[in-house]
Amino acid sequence: MASTNESPDYTYAHAHGTVMVLAWMLFAPTGIFFARYGRFLHIGIRRKILGEMLWFQAHRLALSIAALATLLGFFLILVQTKSTWVDVNTAGRLFYAHSIMGVLIVCFSMTQVWMALFRCHPESKFRFIYNWMHRITGIAAFILSTPTIFVVTYGLPYNHNGFVAILSIWTAWVVIIMVIFEVLHHGWKPVRQPSKNQYKIRQTASGLPGTDQQQNEGTIVESEELDNNTVNKMKFILLSVHVIVSIALAIALIVLIWSDG
Repeated sequence: MASTNESPDYTYAHAHGTVMVLAWMLFAPTGIFFARYGRFLHIGIRRKILGEMLWFQAHRLALSIAALATLLGFFLILVQTKSTWVDVNTAGRLFYAHSIMGVLIVCFSMTQVWMALFRCHPESKFRFIYNWMHRITGIAAFILSTPTIFVVTYGLPYNHNGFVAILSIWTAWVVIIMVIFEVLHHGWKPVRQPSKNQYKIRQTASGLPGTDQQQNEGTIVESEELDNNTVNKMKFILLSVHVIVSIALAIALIVLIWSDG
């Protein structure tokens, strides 16, 4: 005869937490960082993989995995709760807030996938609409992911201090790495006269020998960025360190999720 005092089975809830942690502590920020800071990265002289830019392949792969993991996590928690919504009176305000923010993140993620599949051509006059919607939706989902994880771990009855410590380190790390990236991205630019190659780039882009300097300023900066191996190496190292730190903190958090006493 089975015991009536068996503890509830939270396997699906733990699996939900696992895939969400991997999605939003590892894959999502990595994909965002590649798009924001890795557009000029190259390995040796190679800037493309399978016909696409290195940054774009990494960005697309990481965020595709993040979107799939988010959708999987959503289904896992539906199985755990038997498709019932969290009751604020029985589960508490923290878990209720987690459910609301979680649904918003799922909606943002699926919207991103939909927009990416049906985006207009890069030369379209409406492309700027997609670009801004893509940025706003992605950043909103990422910013929302941290408090979403925070509130649910804060409300758990076990390993409270461990959860708070890991997430605090994670939040501080994201802020620190973004500040460093921004300094490299905007503050570390070589001061020098345009080289012959840069002059040719400007001439090709404008159709006239160096007349529209403002229009082609970005082209010159891009060329300088590509030529600056120091910045390229530093960004590559920072991205690699970020991935290592994210994996380490994600694993630590997952271990705590599954060790529920």
